Amino acid sequence: FFAGDVDSPEGLVGLEVFGDVGLLRSLVVTQSHRHAGTGSALVRFVENYALSLGVREIYLLTTTAEKFFAARGYAATARDNAPPAISATREFASICPASSAFMSKPI
Repeated sequence: FFAGDVDSPEGLVGLEVFGDVGLLRSLVVTQSHRHAGTGSALVRFVENYALSLGVREIYLLTTTAEKFFAARGYAATARDNAPPAISATREFASICPASSAFMSKPI
């Protein structure tokens, strides 16, 4: 999903859905649109979309935005508590470093 013009988006976010859990992927906002609510709007949109699909909890991994997501209700979660569908993803298993913050939010 994106915010802004299709030819020049202000921000992007992805979501992978696995039954009743989702993995928020790659939230990115252009430097010129940070602190303008674009990231928050994208997160709210993806949460509402996930809820409409029957997702009950969203997980994410981040190396840079832990405070941003904490301010939006996401809490640090032990990696050992990841649902099997989430821990089986490439992002969880190999793409994101083990030092990444693992967070979740019931929706």
